Amino acid sequence: MAQYVAKRIRFKNGEHFSILKGPDGLPVHAVTLFLQKWRRRGRAANTIHSVCQCLALLYRELDTAPRIDLLARVRAGNFLSSSELNRLADVAQYAMDGLSHEDEPEMGKQVINLKNVRMRRSKQSNAGKPVGKANHANRIRYMAEYLGFVANYYAASLSRPLRQQLVQESGEALKSFLTQVPKVSKRARLGAREGLSQEDQEKLLAVVDVTSHKNPWKRGFVRNRNRVIVMLLLATGMRSGELLGLQIGDLKTQLSQLGVFRRADAIEDPRTAPVNTKTNDREIELRPAIMQALMEHIRMDRNRIRAARKFPQVFVAQDGQPLSLRSIGKIFQQLRTACPGLPVRLTSHVMRHTWNERFSEEADRLGLTEEEEIRARNEQQGWADNSKSSLIYTRRNTRRKGRAVALKLQEKLDGPNI
Repeated sequence: MAQYVAKRIRFKNGEHFSILKGPDGLPVHAVTLFLQKWRRRGRAANTIHSVCQCLALLYRELDTAPRIDLLARVRAGNFLSSSELNRLADVAQYAMDGLSHEDEPEMGKQVINLKNVRMRRSKQSNAGKPVGKANHANRIRYMAEYLGFVANYYAASLSRPLRQQLVQESGEALKSFLTQVPKVSKRARLGAREGLSQEDQEKLLAVVDVTSHKNPWKRGFVRNRNRVIVMLLLATGMRSGELLGLQIGDLKTQLSQLGVFRRADAIEDPRTAPVNTKTNDREIELRPAIMQALMEHIRMDRNRIRAARKFPQVFVAQDGQPLSLRSIGKIFQQLRTACPGLPVRLTSHVMRHTWNERFSEEADRLGLTEEEEIRARNEQQGWADNSKSSLIYTRRNTRRKGRAVALKLQEKLDGPNI
């Protein structure tokens, strides 16, 4: 099977893009044209890369026996058959390793132990495991849109009879293909992601304490940095991308505030995989103790790394480079290992759920009306005034209120006959 991989590239102006690298090392021309359409739509670089990874999966499947030459087909005025499209729909429901080069170290920047890389890949392999229904559905949609694009693009160069034949065949085939998009149930609420309980929050803060014997990190710099990261995520409910986008100039120490700003394709950000702020710009107030802990980390830890002085980002790795999203995931994986009592699904995004649940509880104590709570939450989280995003993050509080009302209704049934 030929190796097709999605690869991130970065232009001199800082803009990110993705290409599908073929077995010959060159970009697949049709995919580049297709992704350019997504770029012109203003889609986020990470979204474009996800589409590119999906097309890497598509091309790998087309290249397996019996091999399918997509371009030769459409240039002859023919399209994929139903059975061939069924193959694509089937493979789209499984994970496949190595679809992207985004996490590979750049040549010349560091020396790596290939044995360790192979061991890590073998240990972390997810190949053959089912992906979520939402992911499966998106893959089929991306594939269908791309196949339709290819058919229409090459149909323009065909004779009229062949063009009409290709347009008709592709339209009917893709309509049938899209019927295989799995339905993502909105009713399956049990087991949905929620925030940490008060007990788990205390347990987490105890583990990240720099003096804790359960703290999984050995170096003082890493201990201090990761403690501040966990504190900020719990205190603000910001996304990990927003956290990693924080710059020194965003901090207002006198006012104990920090700013969260959208900086898509910032030229001063050297990371290949961009970190994005998905919400509106906003300012967040911090308690003085939290701001002090953040500034002490910058002065006493970060500023002692000479290489870090070249970058404005607040959180950096030990080599001075701005911290990556993968590193945030690794931090929480290490926390789960260090403290088995923490939820098995503990991630940075669980911190966001936790903040929103705490916000609801505090709003209840302050006696805010539902409308006041929604406006206040949307402002703090950077959501639009009419956003319904809070419904995703307040499941536990909503369930608690519902149970209280339901039990109240049962009070009249209490009696000797029950």
